[in-house]
Amino acid sequence: MAGALRYADAHPRILIRGFAPAQDLEATARELQSWGAQGMYGVLEYDDVNRLFGSLKRPLPLVNSALSGERRGVVTVIGDFSAFVETAVGHLRQLGLRSLAILVLEEGPHARENLIPTFLRLAKPRNPAKSNLVFPTDRAFLWNPEASVEPVPRRLAQWLKELPKPTGVLCCHLGGGGYIIRCCRALGLRVPEDVAVIGSDDTDLSLASEPTLTTVLLSLETVGFEAMRLLMDMIAGRLPPASTVRLRCADLQVRESTGARRPEICDIAGALECIQQQACRGITVQEVIRQTQRVSRVTFHKRFYETIGKTPAQAIRERQLQEVRRLLTGTELPVAMISDVCGFSSPKVLARLFRSAEGTTLRAYRKRR
Repeated sequence: MAGALRYADAHPRILIRGFAPAQDLEATARELQSWGAQGMYGVLEYDDVNRLFGSLKRPLPLVNSALSGERRGVVTVIGDFSAFVETAVGHLRQLGLRSLAILVLEEGPHARENLIPTFLRLAKPRNPAKSNLVFPTDRAFLWNPEASVEPVPRRLAQWLKELPKPTGVLCCHLGGGGYIIRCCRALGLRVPEDVAVIGSDDTDLSLASEPTLTTVLLSLETVGFEAMRLLMDMIAGRLPPASTVRLRCADLQVRESTGARRPEICDIAGALECIQQQACRGITVQEVIRQTQRVSRVTFHKRFYETIGKTPAQAIRERQLQEVRRLLTGTELPVAMISDVCGFSSPKVLARLFRSAEGTTLRAYRKRR
């Protein structure tokens, strides 16, 4: 959403309306056409794309940010896996490791024809046959950072133990990096001394790992910006460059699973940067401390207030409200979606906090501005 809105900010004639995901895609299709939508940007799985198009009375161009089958009028914008591998391998090679490997946690042609060949081509491991493992794992199991991995499956345990140490292991599946760390700890392998791990877990999962997980993440704001640009071209009748557009926009976040050391001093600048980037994702003060500090909670609060003149919680709330004001005045997004985008637990909580800060309601503020 942030990238799409940034594009819209530079093109005032664009009018955006958000539609929350609905089980009843037929109702969503009717609402889209009733509103007069000229195009759609979404994150829809293959079946949802077909159901939505089957419910539309007239087809609308769609730019989608999830892998789905090819369909006329649909362009898919996703990250380029080679950018993930290049970024991860470049970081691991700086550590002087003996070997590099990749763990693929799903079976299928995408793994065999794309993920592993790309890794072998870019990483050039010394022993290609033993540098990769395809080991299908339940997603629900991966997404729970507290799920026990004991006993570690025999095939996976043997593979991890036989990799020449120290080694670096990549995993591009959500939750996979944390899963590898839990398996290594259960096997008595030290992270990062024996096994350095790089994943693509989101911030919450990365910080829930012990040690915290180094990640290579797709720049979602870049995806949103490019998706909106392509959508406007399609609305204007211009053909897209391809049915699938792969973007090379990978961001490396170095944490403890590859040896990063958090500063022993109170890092106020790091805390402020973290708040600026993640306040609207619902980050808590405790998560800011965990990600950026190596001092006690009491010391951090004291130094933060002395330096900034407000508490960390107040700084997070002000950043959220700053984004709320921008969306109220720059878009027609409904309040419920603004509340969600800006990290509030509910529209009621947002309404109460906004009235306290501005002395007026959300609707009145938007109308006046």
